[in-house]
Amino acid sequence: MLLFSVMKRRRWAAWGVAAFAAAGAAWGQEADAGLGPRLSRPGPPAAPVTSKDGSVVVYAPASKAGYRAPVLVFVDRTREELRTATRLKFGSQKCLLEISIGGKSDGDTRVLASRLRDPDGGLRERIELPDPEGADLKRFRHAVCVALLRAWMVECGGTEATMRDLPLWLIDGVVRYMDRETRQADVDRTLLLWSRACLPCAADLFAAESQAGRREPAVGAVLASWLLERRDGVNLFESLLRSAAHGTEWSPQGASILLAETPDLAVFDAYVDGRLLAESRVVVKPGLTTDGIVRRFRAHLLLYPSYFGKTFGKTTPWCTFQEAATRAADPEVRASAAGQAVRVKMAAVGRDGMLLAVSEAYVAFLEALARGAPDGELSRLLLEAEGMRRELEGRAARGGVMQRTVGG
Repeated sequence: MLLFSVMKRRRWAAWGVAAFAAAGAAWGQEADAGLGPRLSRPGPPAAPVTSKDGSVVVYAPASKAGYRAPVLVFVDRTREELRTATRLKFGSQKCLLEISIGGKSDGDTRVLASRLRDPDGGLRERIELPDPEGADLKRFRHAVCVALLRAWMVECGGTEATMRDLPLWLIDGVVRYMDRETRQADVDRTLLLWSRACLPCAADLFAAESQAGRREPAVGAVLASWLLERRDGVNLFESLLRSAAHGTEWSPQGASILLAETPDLAVFDAYVDGRLLAESRVVVKPGLTTDGIVRRFRAHLLLYPSYFGKTFGKTTPWCTFQEAATRAADPEVRASAAGQAVRVKMAAVGRDGMLLAVSEAYVAFLEALARGAPDGELSRLLLEAEGMRRELEGRAARGGVMQRTVGG
């Protein structure tokens, strides 16, 4: 039986309550005690336990023995999430991952990571939790991911003499990308920075010491998602890891070759802009509408008639829907409305019911404008659409999630 209190184990409950009673059956044999933990502990050590494949070993003192199973569950689930994100198999027999649980109960939040070299030249990744009850689980998760990636590089033939580090912002981005709940917010934040010209050119954006990637975790996660893709049967992230393991240093040109298939950074700039534009159309979570999505939808509520600005004394190439309604007789305005109706409809695809309803209201107005409907009908349709949009924007700004369906 596990004797530590409910309050102390609550932080670990989600990662292994079911495994406590059946830790031996679930995770296989206990490991040999030849490689003991470095943390000093009162009392004798408990027998270490290992993962089924033998690549992860968890050590603990007898006083903290009950944490072995939930820690191992946490590591294994993190490993599975990393495998899903990267499409790589983790767990190296050439470079074991050791988790050493300390005997402290003083609220120490530290997570200590290191690489150890055995007398025979072998390598091990080691993570220490001085106080398992106070350990920062976010830092622990990050440390596990870094250790697994480093062990993978050893498994594929990398040595201490050849292995090169990937940028920290990229690793942080991969770990952040694993959390599906942050993806839409990351896309929204990155697109907001891009639309306001707050992101640097591609050479600086993908530099090893990218300031944008380091200061803005959302940007790092979006860029990492591009490098986690699979193209023509090639896993881009695997290529990066394998190259780094065999001595290739990171460079923006290397990223450009992988993503844009050219070392020309000017072409890479155009590619990055195109990818960010495409990100605005990606449905990360079907049915979700955030404030950022509403803001981008609003950008579609303008018309760009051919040669507009030369015929009505305007200095801008666009007009608002209100202005367009007063010029419904102009064939260029009507043609522009017909084309914009399709774009407005596509901007709401995959979003929540309220945005779909707002989109349909604007589409009804644009289609009426395109066919030359009378002024009264145009005013009515536009007022209805504008009112629905203001309601949506207010709720989105307050974090509300709309569930209204079209026609409901």
